[in-house]
Amino acid sequence: MSVIGTLTEKPWLTPGIDAAAIDRPDNDGRPFDPGIFLGVFLGVVTALFLLIASAYLMRMGVHGPLGHGAGDWGAITEPPLLWANTAILVLSSLAFQGAGIAAGRGARRAMRITLIVGGALGIAFLVGQVVLWRELQASGYFLAIHSGLCTVSGDPLAQPADLFISGNPAIAFLYLIMAVHGLHIVGGLVAWGRAIRRAFAGTVPAGLARSVTLCARYWHFLLLVWLAMFGLLLMT
Repeated sequence: MSVIGTLTEKPWLTPGIDAAAIDRPDNDGRPFDPGIFLGVFLGVVTALFLLIASAYLMRMGVHGPLGHGAGDWGAITEPPLLWANTAILVLSSLAFQGAGIAAGRGARRAMRITLIVGGALGIAFLVGQVVLWRELQASGYFLAIHSGLCTVSGDPLAQPADLFISGNPAIAFLYLIMAVHGLHIVGGLVAWGRAIRRAFAGTVPAGLARSVTLCARYWHFLLLVWLAMFGLLLMT
């Protein structure tokens, strides 16, 4: 089962543990179906990252080496940790894929193991991104804050402190991409925690296979988004 297949499959038709429960979704009485809600949410998130990508390309084209602007766009040497974090996210997505397959086959023990591995790797990716953030700051690509009041011709102005990113604009986009993607990783870990709790319940809860499948689908989506953003970063 490929990642693309998981993104497009119909989990309510998946046989395996709780097949009967899947026919009776656990969202009875709720105003929306979880699968439909996830699809809408992924559409919104896709639009958000497309906007970021468009702004990235426009900024690089106008003010980069090939543009006619100030030429303040500088090349970024990709830190090795960026590649390592990407590999961790790929492994995490594969683990969630395995959890979805195990859930469909009714292999509850395998599903538990792969769920734990997938979530642990997701946490490792998030920690790695924080470490990468610190490495960038230590390399001179740091967040700087002007404390106190701004001054114009010696006269202080009652304005809040300014927060800016030193260095070239490419670094600013790297921070933005890492932050926005990291927030969605946190959201995925919340869903993962809920799936783990249900997977280790005394009895198989209704809709467990569906929950695991939706969790895996969201994780695959985050991987595809990160790979796309990573490709953009390589263009600098």
